Amino acid sequence: MSRRPGRPPLDATDPSTKVCLAIPSKQYDAIYRRAATARVSVPELIRQTLSRPFRYPKSPEREPGR
Repeated sequence: MSRRPGRPPLDATDPSTKVCLAIPSKQYDAIYRRAATARVSVPELIRQTLSRPFRYPKSPEREPGR
């Protein structure tokens, strides 16, 4: 059996889709530092962050009658 190069599938029953992301270098540097602190790769940190449930920030209270 030959080994295929690269990362194994994240889910054997659900194929992955490639995504390209462009961010400012300062934001990348901050993500890189967070990943280094967590001892994971930048792509892994992004996957972990995206897999968490998204919570919308609280919206300002609406004035009565609006």
